[in-house]
Amino acid sequence: MKKLLTLFLLLQVLVRTETYADSLYCPINIQFEDSLVGPNNKLSIAQKRVIGGLIAQQAASFYLEYNWWWKHNYKPFSMRSDGGFNNYSLGIDKVGHFYVSYMYSNLLYELMKWADFKESTSEWVSIALPFAWALSIEIGDGYSDFAFSPQDLLANSIGIAYAVAQRKVPYLQYFNCKFSYYPSNYHFINQFKGWSLTSDYDGHIYWVTADINGLLPRSAKKFWPKYLNLGLGYGINNFTEIAKGVGQNLNMQREYLFGLDFNLSNIATKNKTTKIILKSIDYIHFPAPGMKQTNQSDWKFHPLLLN
Repeated sequence: MKKLLTLFLLLQVLVRTETYADSLYCPINIQFEDSLVGPNNKLSIAQKRVIGGLIAQQAASFYLEYNWWWKHNYKPFSMRSDGGFNNYSLGIDKVGHFYVSYMYSNLLYELMKWADFKESTSEWVSIALPFAWALSIEIGDGYSDFAFSPQDLLANSIGIAYAVAQRKVPYLQYFNCKFSYYPSNYHFINQFKGWSLTSDYDGHIYWVTADINGLLPRSAKKFWPKYLNLGLGYGINNFTEIAKGVGQNLNMQREYLFGLDFNLSNIATKNKTTKIILKSIDYIHFPAPGMKQTNQSDWKFHPLLLN
């Protein structure tokens, strides 16, 4: 709640700065705007929309988090270590924390740049807001059965750090993180009763993709299409059945995947809005041919890798 109120008040100040600037001269308001968008500039319509969108996103996130995880689940604050990559989900939740903060930081940065905020403003917002969001979730968890997890917050922080590193080190932009999801068989069989995207870990696959065309020397680029990447994926199997208490004879299994990936960011366009839409969609890995190995079994080819 504190996170939501703080962000709401901060962003309301930003919006009202522009609302009153036309009718009331205020050096403080002008100074504040200058720190966001540069000297002698006012908040544009696009910038107001970004600020308003962030208010709406944070409010919606808090509402969903509260109803999914914390409602009727208040406990004294507690902190717990859950084992990292050998925990109850074989680390898929940690990879998820990394990915969400990584994606959120990059999308915020791109959105701020699209709206022509200053570089420094775009940078600190894309660091501070994802970290504040992650921290607020852990604090909320700390007052519930879930408990505050230092490993979760660490995974979030590493995701933000990699997003920043990509912006500072151009070479790292050839290696991106993506997410794919296809509902687990358990939920199909049970007609999606009790389903939620965040807990259906069997359907989650997290990918690291390599822009092969970008990595190749100029003379070799013609041999590899710039719209195709190669990707390595990680997922798990049998989590849902075990969590639901119907998998007594099952063991949780790690899954590794290797396959093609579509590079939507390389689609040429001069339109800023189209470009940011393509970049946003490109954080999703779409079904493509590839191979999968489950629990050290033989690699098997799939015309379309779903989960």
